[in-house]
Amino acid sequence: MYSKVSDSQFLEGIDTPMPAGACFMVSVEEDVSIRVGLFESLRAEEQTKGTIVLGHGYAEYIEKYAETVSDFLNLGYRVAIVEWRSHGCSGGRSDIRREVLHFKDFDKNISDLNVVMRGFITQRFPPPYFGVSHSMGGQISLRTTVLHKGLFDALALSAPMIGVQEHPLQISLLKVVTSINELFGLGHWPLESAFTDRATGRSSCNRVTMDEGRFERNERIVDRHPHVNIAFKSHSWSVGAVNAMQKTLKKNFLSRLNIPVFIGIAEDERLVSNTATYKAIALSDYIEGKLYPNTRHELLMETDASRQAFLKDIDNHFMNASSVY
Repeated sequence: MYSKVSDSQFLEGIDTPMPAGACFMVSVEEDVSIRVGLFESLRAEEQTKGTIVLGHGYAEYIEKYAETVSDFLNLGYRVAIVEWRSHGCSGGRSDIRREVLHFKDFDKNISDLNVVMRGFITQRFPPPYFGVSHSMGGQISLRTTVLHKGLFDALALSAPMIGVQEHPLQISLLKVVTSINELFGLGHWPLESAFTDRATGRSSCNRVTMDEGRFERNERIVDRHPHVNIAFKSHSWSVGAVNAMQKTLKKNFLSRLNIPVFIGIAEDERLVSNTATYKAIALSDYIEGKLYPNTRHELLMETDASRQAFLKDIDNHFMNASSVY
């Protein structure tokens, strides 16, 4: 089941408006719907390279990727962008504290993507299907590709959340504290972190891109539409995400990967673990990566030169993986 969003399809008043497209709410559970944007190719059918399925990162939303959607349209792709559960205007927000991202099973995202792909996107856009995801979305897309075969022909990941920079002792302590909290029904408590908190709607400082202009442009979206903001992640969600990362970063999991994956790695990475990314590359013959100098975490929000280099590499990766030229 799905419904088309009428009138104002996407958030209004943003500096970079969404390209012409259609916005839908796609049901993934009885009481949860996921927002999906569909954008037709700018080229004739025979000249279109395929369908990009775009996934954002933690605490993001569709409109942050308006420029990136336009880039892929100009490169000759159709684009479908998926807004993850409990993010942006999608459903699934906690009734306990709306500003806290809270659900225990991180792999609900995998189920959501599988349902949206098979029941909605593939019914409207033809193959080949190329997944492009950032950070948390990279973890989701990578796990989905292994657990649900045949969805994608190739993946390109931007600074994927394969591991985090916290020390292993910090991770162990988080698991212990969360277990205690959950015994008392307090798994929804926010896990406060100076790196990712958005209690005021804005990040405390820019740790994600060398491009201050794009950073401020994206912050203004939350200023104007505070309901899309996620201020904190819960203890339970955080442990669920860590567990997913730890399951993914194993030889017996990544050995099941059977499509080519390209990973963009930020040189000045301050959120995810580049060490974990390099380990994933070493564990799979299907994964390759490239380090981009003078970049931070959000490669698709970087300076013009850096993001254009990344987009060109993504395009080349997909064309090398496909019979579409």
